[in-house]
Amino acid sequence: MLDYRSIEQRLSSELGLTRRPIAIAFGDTPPAGVAKFEGSVPSGCSFWRLASEGRTFFTVPSDRYNCPIGSYTHNMPLPAERSNELEETLGFMANLGYVRMDEVPGIPGSRRRPASSCMRRSATRRWTPTS
Repeated sequence: MLDYRSIEQRLSSELGLTRRPIAIAFGDTPPAGVAKFEGSVPSGCSFWRLASEGRTFFTVPSDRYNCPIGSYTHNMPLPAERSNELEETLGFMANLGYVRMDEVPGIPGSRRRPASSCMRRSATRRWTPTS
């Protein structure tokens, strides 16, 4: 059996991490014994912070809709009524100089396989992917 605590300590030490490493898995069904994320966050990256604080949970595509970029990169299309948000966000980022519009086709997302219905995140709990 793997010693996940030692792996965490080694990763943190050798990579100079200031936050705990997390694990993410994609699956088509909710993982047994793991709670669904409840609430709302401003971005998909917020889930990484929550997991690094020790929370274990799973999310569904709609949990990511507040972040058009994250929805795109995870191939979780926004609902029709919010579909304009990706273009608006990319335009805003381009106006700030954060990204150039000619770089957009190279952003990973559209080439990814369709997203699974559940994403499982964990800080220290041992688990296996659900698919």
